[in-house]
Amino acid sequence: MYARNLLDLLHRQLAETRDYAGTLKRFETLRGCGVLPRGRENAGRRLENEQIASAVLGFVPSLPGFAGHASLIIGGLLPVGGINASFSNAANFRGAVANLIGTQEAYGSLVNATLSIICKNNDDEYFAQIRFSEGDALRTASYVSKDALTLLRAGAEATFDGESGLTPIARQLVLGQKFFHDLHRSVDLSRTLDQPFKTDSSEYESEERQAFHKRMGARRGSRFLNLGVDTSATWPKEPTRVSFARHNFVLFPKTKDNSHSISIDLTNERLDSGQARTLINRFLSLLSWCDDRPAILREGWSGNPVPVPVPKRDLGFATAFHWEFSRSLPEDEKLLRCLAHYREGLNAGEAGIATFEVLSFFKVFEAGRTASTVKTWVANVFDEVGKQVLPKELKRFHEDRGEIAVSEYVYRNCRVATAHSAHDCPSDADASPELSRLLNAVPILRVLARYYIGTEFQFSDSYFTDKVSER
Repeated sequence: MYARNLLDLLHRQLAETRDYAGTLKRFETLRGCGVLPRGRENAGRRLENEQIASAVLGFVPSLPGFAGHASLIIGGLLPVGGINASFSNAANFRGAVANLIGTQEAYGSLVNATLSIICKNNDDEYFAQIRFSEGDALRTASYVSKDALTLLRAGAEATFDGESGLTPIARQLVLGQKFFHDLHRSVDLSRTLDQPFKTDSSEYESEERQAFHKRMGARRGSRFLNLGVDTSATWPKEPTRVSFARHNFVLFPKTKDNSHSISIDLTNERLDSGQARTLINRFLSLLSWCDDRPAILREGWSGNPVPVPVPKRDLGFATAFHWEFSRSLPEDEKLLRCLAHYREGLNAGEAGIATFEVLSFFKVFEAGRTASTVKTWVANVFDEVGKQVLPKELKRFHEDRGEIAVSEYVYRNCRVATAHSAHDCPSDADASPELSRLLNAVPILRVLARYYIGTEFQFSDSYFTDKVSER
């Protein structure tokens, strides 16, 4: 009898038909507690009678997750009055049930076996009885906790009243002679036919996932941040736990459905999301240096109790049933350069390069002008341009600039910081706070660039006309 065959058999006899998932969970916890063979590699091992008995005992608790725990306790109950008072002289209740499974003589004398979980004082007590015939007499073998020392002495069964310990609140599983008759026949037939093991071992998938997550660092209370990565640098072929700068994170490889990604446990690594992003950026920068390859940290999410890979990015797009485009190529070289810078900014944003995104949009309205001219233009148009920005984006921009004038902040803290990273205005492209600041500036510079092209050149954004005045 293989464990998978026993699972299906006991599900039909002891479980709700529609609760197959519950039965799978019971066997999973039985394996977890070591009463059944663990691991997919042991799925083809034939079960002994005591292991089969342990699986039966796992159906006593109502909650499948307690099956292994309950099986160990109930199986370890000892006979009241010692071994001589036990059914078939079994050392414990598990052995007695194994004997019922093993021989026709044993189950032929059975009246019933009662397995009880008794609720007392917000705690559970376990108790079992086997009623059987011996000649013309009807006997009862009772089984209690190993801690009930006075009941384990020889002769204690003579005065023991098992019914007195029961309360109105108890869960019982009563197994009759037919159950053990059918189980014995199935086990005996399986052993006689000696058929080869056939199963997909899918019942092991859940515990294998748990074991995998444990190897990857998942713990109680874990909260993982999962971020996508676009890179051509060397990456592990399998999910790999990496130690870097006294912290640990998980690298997931690119697959048909997922991108390269990194997961880090914010709770157990004692990091907030900003600190975690900075650490990962530092790691990717070092990886890029060693491989001389790009590595772009993408967006993701946090909150998973286990590390998970990030799905491939599905870029947004728009289609039309009747697509028309009737624009002419501009002759103004300055406009062409501005359009190139603007697309460059959009591409940098798509690539996740905030510094280059900011600089590219700035190049649009810089357009060969002096610093003072650019600052004057920004100051003059900002109120009008600000109306085209979402209030929350405008609020974040103002919070970052603080007391610095808008025109000075746009020129010095955005343009100079990203283009030159001057000693008095540095910009660290790996640091999460700096990236957040630049990303908060992007919507403002993008609208400034778009406003400049539209007003300076009267350039339309329609598919059908070149000039705003032609609309």
